[in-house]
Amino acid sequence: MHKINVQTEYREQLKDRILNLAMHEFYVNGIKRVKMDDIAKKLVISKRTLYEIYNKKEDLLLEGIKMSQCSCDNYMSEFVKEQTPDVMDILVEFYKVQMERVSTINPLFFAELHKYSKIVNYLSKQHELRRTKSHIFFKRGIRDGYFRDDIDYVLVERFSNATMEYVMDNKLYETYSMQHILYNVMFLFMRGFCTDKGLAIMDLKIKKLK
Repeated sequence: MHKINVQTEYREQLKDRILNLAMHEFYVNGIKRVKMDDIAKKLVISKRTLYEIYNKKEDLLLEGIKMSQCSCDNYMSEFVKEQTPDVMDILVEFYKVQMERVSTINPLFFAELHKYSKIVNYLSKQHELRRTKSHIFFKRGIRDGYFRDDIDYVLVERFSNATMEYVMDNKLYETYSMQHILYNVMFLFMRGFCTDKGLAIMDLKIKKLK
């Protein structure tokens, strides 16, 4: 029994090592350039062992994206629980997290995601699940006087998504850094739906981040 537990623990630790290394390589080099053989060599394990745990690169990538999203969600949940923030605090913190994230990721990573059907399907489902939370968040912002009540927030979300699709399709990341792009896109939309009260607070908070 003890031997089985040790083997199981080792397997789980190895799975985590594979996942962490693979995502680091994907973020730094893009997805296409990273081969499963490269991951096995860097971990000093056999290809057979790697494929026993993750059958193909897409499965590995999917688990990594789930891990990344879970980490971000947990961070924001802890932030809300510990800080008891208002909507402007949450909005600016989310902005800060996204800016820090893109600063460490090769734009090729985002550009290549759409080539994997499992990833596209997963992200699409996650988007639908988050839409309800977004709706509640914006209603709270309107109630508290931070967000405008004459804005179609569903349409704004579609505009925002279309803008980022345009960025990736036209490879604007080859001309501008992803931080610069995200700053301009997010800042434009955030300022657009804030009231004067919301703008004053947001400008102050964003200024402190710089």
